[in-house]
This record gives sequence, structure tokens and C-alpha cells, in this order.
Amino acid sequence: MTAVIVTPRLAASLILLRDGARGLEVMMVERTGSASYAAGKFVFPGGTVDATDAGFAGTDAPDAALRVAAIREAYEECGLLVAETMPADSGQGQDFARLLQAGCRLAMQSLVPFAHWITPPHLPKRFDTHFFLAPAPLNQVAAADLREVVSAAWLQPGAVVAAAEAAELNLMFATYMNLRWLARFESVATALAAAQNRPIITVIPEPSDSPEGRVFLIPEAAAYGETAVLEHRFRRT
Repeated sequence: MTAVIVTPRLAASLILLRDGARGLEVMMVERTGSASYAAGKFVFPGGTVDATDAGFAGTDAPDAALRVAAIREAYEECGLLVAETMPADSGQGQDFARLLQAGCRLAMQSLVPFAHWITPPHLPKRFDTHFFLAPAPLNQVAAADLREVVSAAWLQPGAVVAAAEAAELNLMFATYMNLRWLARFESVATALAAAQNRPIITVIPEPSDSPEGRVFLIPEAAAYGETAVLEHRFRRT
């Protein structure tokens, strides 16, 4: 029987950055254990692109809907809104569409395209995910929505990588590799500057076997510094 290959759903993820007391920090959310995808894993805020996202963009730029979706998902999951102007009554729990109708203008140009990953063809649920970097909005406090995610926290990229490699938490492969890339930078400014010159190469991980266990193969051109990554480095088994 020929396997059915699922068409990936278009998605966007926003990697919010801030300068913490000990260096660069990223916003991470922990998905609920009952989630239909990535249950219990630590991820960046993100999700599928809605039909309404293009209408919210106010522009016909090719990636406008992706940028809106990334901002919307971050707001809905952890309450942080990347915007140029904010209505006086804005805050977590407000309907995203109503915020825009009330005069909120999204800071879409502050998002820097960073990476493009597509779930491997053999999996039953697939996403075509575009990752963006952006500086965290000032004077806003993150809080998990307690529906899709159960926690939201500012964490150092290197610390999350180390925790995954010590089997203390589970990460998605794309999350792990993007955190490893970010861990080399000490500030938001240096990370964003490097991302501006980073090639956006589509990554479709290819699973393979090795004497040390299952590995995922990715293109060298994606510029992650390695092309074969053992699964047990980022995911508990």
C-alpha cells in the first residue's frame, strides 16, 4: 500500500528576544500535555496561519500573513504583543481582532526572517513553519494562556539546550537547532544582526539510523554548523 503524504499546514513562529541580567534570553512556552501536537514540549510561540491573518496585515507583501500569524500566536499564547501603537485597554485576554480594530498597529517590520522548517513527509501531522526573530516588546509581562500552553518563561538558549541534552525536558528538533544557533550570541543586537545575513534554506529533516541511534539529516547550507543530529540529544525516549 502506498503511504499517503500529508500536505503540511502553513505556520509561523515568533522567537522573542531580550537582554537579561546574564545575557540573551528567549521566550519559551510549555505546551499542555493534552495538545494534539508537540504535547508537553517547550517551544517558541507559534501556530498555523489563519484565513484572517492576511486581512489583518494591511499590506499585500508576500510574507505579511506569516508575520501577522507569528505576532498573533505570541499574543494569544503568552500575552506579549509586538506592536507600534497600543490601545489603552490592551492586555492579555483581549480579542486580537478587536485590538486591531481599536487602533493597535502591529510592528511587522521588526520581525526578522530567520528559518524555514517543514515536517518530514513520513509523519501524520505536518507543518510548513516560518520562524521570525524580534526584540521583545517593552513594559509587557508574559503570562501563559493556560489553554494551549501551561507556562511561559524567559530562558537562556544555552541553558535550554543543556537541559534537553541532560534529558530534563523535551524539544522539537527545529526548536533545539534554533536554540543552539542563538546560544552563540550574548545580546539581542548581535543575534538580530547575524540573522539579517543568515541564508533562509528550507529544512526538511531526513531521519536515518546510526550506530549511536536515530539521527536527523539536514542541509549544510542551512548554516546550523552540523548536518547529522542524534535524536536523543533533544528528545527524551
